[in-house]
Amino acid sequence: MPSRSPEDGRSGGVPATAPWPPGPDEFRAIADSAPVAVWVTQLDRRRSFVNRAYVEFLGVSYQEALDFDWREIIHPGDVARIVAESIAGETSLRGFELIGRYRRKDGAWRWLHSTSQPRWDTAGNHIGFIGVAHDITEAKEAELALREREAQLSAFINQSTAGFGQVDLEGRFTLVNDRFCAIAGWSRAELLGRTMQSITHPDDLVRNVPLFERAVRDGTPYTHEKRYIRKDGGIVWVNNSVSVMRRPDGEPFGVLAVTLDITNRRISEQALRQSEETLRLAIEGAGMATWELDLATMEGAWSPNRFDLLGMPREPGLRGTVEQWFARIRPEDRERVRITTQRCFEAGEPYAIEYRIRRADTGEERWLQSHGVRIDYGDDRPSRFVGVSFDVTERKRAEEELRASEARFRTIFEQTNDFLVTTTLDQRLTSVNPAVLAALGYTEDEVIGHSIAEFMEPDHFVRSRAALEQKLREGGSTRLTVTVHAKDGSELIWETNSHLVYDESGNPIGLHAIGRDMTEAKRAESHLRLLIDELNHRVKNTLAIVQGIAQQTFKGGSDPVAARRAFEGRLAALSEAHNLLTRELWAPVPMSRIIGDAVAPHGGGAGRFVIEGPDLILAPKTAISLALAIHELATNAVKHGALSQPQGHVAIRWERIDARGGPRLHLTWSEHGGPPVAPPSRRGFGTRMIERGLSAELGGSVKIDFVPEGLVCTVDAPLPEVPE
Repeated sequence: MPSRSPEDGRSGGVPATAPWPPGPDEFRAIADSAPVAVWVTQLDRRRSFVNRAYVEFLGVSYQEALDFDWREIIHPGDVARIVAESIAGETSLRGFELIGRYRRKDGAWRWLHSTSQPRWDTAGNHIGFIGVAHDITEAKEAELALREREAQLSAFINQSTAGFGQVDLEGRFTLVNDRFCAIAGWSRAELLGRTMQSITHPDDLVRNVPLFERAVRDGTPYTHEKRYIRKDGGIVWVNNSVSVMRRPDGEPFGVLAVTLDITNRRISEQALRQSEETLRLAIEGAGMATWELDLATMEGAWSPNRFDLLGMPREPGLRGTVEQWFARIRPEDRERVRITTQRCFEAGEPYAIEYRIRRADTGEERWLQSHGVRIDYGDDRPSRFVGVSFDVTERKRAEEELRASEARFRTIFEQTNDFLVTTTLDQRLTSVNPAVLAALGYTEDEVIGHSIAEFMEPDHFVRSRAALEQKLREGGSTRLTVTVHAKDGSELIWETNSHLVYDESGNPIGLHAIGRDMTEAKRAESHLRLLIDELNHRVKNTLAIVQGIAQQTFKGGSDPVAARRAFEGRLAALSEAHNLLTRELWAPVPMSRIIGDAVAPHGGGAGRFVIEGPDLILAPKTAISLALAIHELATNAVKHGALSQPQGHVAIRWERIDARGGPRLHLTWSEHGGPPVAPPSRRGFGTRMIERGLSAELGGSVKIDFVPEGLVCTVDAPLPEVPE
């Protein structure tokens, strides 16, 4: 926005005591009515003019605005770039643009888009810059009253003592006063030897000579402006009121010119025309169409691009009416615009309004933004109206797309099952979606503004801080698995992925995280790991059991065929026990199932077994040992005991006994109806496995008695509590 280089901190402009420049003027009124800041700088980079919008943005006096150093209000993140671009733009002597943030008088940062154009005098010399700045933060221009540059454009005509120059009918000077000599830049003696034509600028002679000759011939007085060439080569503009002098008989003898020095006025007028043209180009280049209105006739001058803006052909004289404008406004907006403008016309209320039009040529719908102000004079002159309009269609479309995008985001934000969280850089929550509140059981007020440390394990918060510091150093995103606490005290395991949020300048301002509840998955994973560890342990135990069975079954001196059958039977029993545990996923199993499955191959379903007892629960390892023991007892009963006879049967009974040291298991295996039993001469593998292995597994005692009526096996052991 500024046209001052960073090394130039000098202030310029009018003296500190100068008031706001007086005097209304058409172009100043336009400039001060524009909703954009406008300024003019000279070659020394001092501002010679700023408009009201410029001053109001700063919140200072007009004089302070002229002297103000814009670097003081440029956003720290933009200052280096804007200053560099400004210097480069001025050096190029071409138009250039700047976009950046500036601090308004109320402390708010506003984005401004400034355009600066070089200024040139009639000789093509660069004399400074003119610039305009749009507030593109909200794309709504504040009301401004365009007024003329009074610092440069005031006091064009400086009345002074008139010069008198008399020439004869040929144009030779015959009489001059001191003031004329001072104006023309020649001494009296030098002028009396010269002609009027000799000091007149050659470009003005073509017009001046015919007027002079007609005055001499017809006696017609005239007034005109022209240039004198001074002795030092300088140029002076003069206003000459010329009349013919006559003798008493009416014969003309000379011509008298009353001369006023209007050089300053002519220079000012030239500067004014150039400034006005530059201002007009700047306003039209910014897309603004201007119009005026005679409040008595409701008709006035329109800028050419106002006709273009409405899609209308340019009227002769570039004049238009209020009704022509209203005819282009969409019917839905027309009454609102009519009421707003009527308040301005009648009550003097400035307005800024947005509305839709239908172009006259294509019928296309466009959005316009208009600003208007009624100018009231303190004298008898009637009030007049000045307004500006510009097309804001693209901005309105962008706003509509933004609203649609925000609606889509809000739908996703509120309906997704994932956890969406934003925090400040100190990790205080700024927003959470409903999924977070539902999972934690908190209300939004109980979460927003609180630190995430309040909902997280302390060591996990430390890891979270470390991840944030990593992102601040290296960028990117980080993935963490953390434990959070719900309102009811339960613990939830969340897997999160987070990344930094940046402002328009690329500075980090917060954190955005997406999380997913992994509580059940982690529990399943932990359970699976436990099962694997248990399986490994049980495989080792099973192999140890197989190894022991093999060693005992195939010891030296045993019948190979019988040993193989015994080995296969024992492996089958072991396998059946494993099948049972596999079906139960190696969880604790009921004792009745273990015994029932173990005796089933030996006639367990034909009424040869009586199985009675409470449905006690045994651990998997104990279940395998008990299954193997029952298999050995059943195999021995089939071969040598009660089950070798048709009328034989086996009773398996157990009970839970509450003792002082804790509950105990009492189980008996008793055979009946078989051949008489006599104690063996030696103990076989099966017997030893039952008495030693089962007693060791159960931590109790196992005793086998070979009574004549049939074999009896008695088990007495502690009964550990096994969770169901």
